[in-house]
Amino acid sequence: MRLQLFAARAAFAALILALLLAAVAVVGVRLDRLSFGTGLALMAPATALGVIALFGALTWLWRAAGRNAGEGKRPGLIALFGALAFLYVPLSSSWYGLVMPPITDVSTDTDNPPHFVALAKLRTPQMNPLGFDGQATIPYRGEQRTISYVLHEFKNGEITRPYPRFFPRSEAPVKTLFWRSFETVKRLGWRVAAFSEKDGRIEATTRSPWFGRVFDIVLEVRPAGAGARVAVRAESRSDRDDHGYALRLVRKFLAANP
Repeated sequence: MRLQLFAARAAFAALILALLLAAVAVVGVRLDRLSFGTGLALMAPATALGVIALFGALTWLWRAAGRNAGEGKRPGLIALFGALAFLYVPLSSSWYGLVMPPITDVSTDTDNPPHFVALAKLRTPQMNPLGFDGQATIPYRGEQRTISYVLHEFKNGEITRPYPRFFPRSEAPVKTLFWRSFETVKRLGWRVAAFSEKDGRIEATTRSPWFGRVFDIVLEVRPAGAGARVAVRAESRSDRDDHGYALRLVRKFLAANP
């Protein structure tokens, strides 16, 4: 009984400490009181406390099920589900960092990538460069490969496949695809910064879930034979390793755009 109750209370306490530490890190970075590096450093012990909370909650669950007793039910259940919810973001982010190529500037067209226009005015020299460098090399599958090569190879060409769209009932396929893409951007919750039907360009921004890191996105709708295609580019403004978030943004658009 003592172990069961102690495990529940210890798990609950560890969860509270983890949440407080994570809140300091996230709020501090979002309010520019802490650097991104400091925020990440604080998340390490917060995640460790979350793991301790989960272990304690599982210990409580094991004892409660074995004894068919409910001591510590409330703090035990709160710690169990709270730890699972809390750990999802840092652990999934770490997982993506391991399995996704370290590319912070992703384009579906590596030969003629879309260019930022309106969003370029918001960039400072300290931020990531505006020019897409497909010939820069990164580690990929144990070798140094160019970014263009990796994007072509990733998921069997899922990113750089042309994705032409044909609208047999439309007299202006580029215009049709442009407005469909515009609606997709809004549906994804991205903030539209500028758009031009004449140029076929849509620029938008979004933020990462916890630390609010800004990502710039630009779409260019172009003719493709009798149809049209959209080139998408997403870039982190300042991260050197975004744990595959820019790549996930592009994949999310490609999956959502009809």
